[in-house]
Amino acid sequence: MRRILVVFDDFRANGLLRPAAEKFGGAWLACFLVMARGDILAGFSFEHIRLASICGIVGAAVTVALLAQMDRTSDSVARQATLSAVVTFIGDIFAHPSHFGPQWAEPVITAAVSAAIAVVAWHAKRLAKRLAAPELPERRMG
Repeated sequence: MRRILVVFDDFRANGLLRPAAEKFGGAWLACFLVMARGDILAGFSFEHIRLASICGIVGAAVTVALLAQMDRTSDSVARQATLSAVVTFIGDIFAHPSHFGPQWAEPVITAAVSAAIAVVAWHAKRLAKRLAAPELPERRMG
């Protein structure tokens, strides 16, 4: 039983699985939204889902490769946004050719959307922690 639980040890904040899963989700969603170009229902085709999944998988793999070399004890919104933008840009380049403009145009837009998603997620996690933390009891004098 202990051997099974060890697998989940990497989901802690300074592990690699959780950030990889977060970056997969951000890259997948950003790629899906940019590829759909406003037509969300048309975006639910197998091809769009497959391409967004490739973008997310490559983004997650690049996240693991980068974080394995970085100090994971500190965290900031700028670091999360930058990491999301970089890994999503790389993932989008690998996933498919650009649907508009030069080859770099769609990956840049997708990276910007992914960075925005990372900023929102970072602030949401901080807010959730703040709301979940029990308030300290007031000290009574005298």
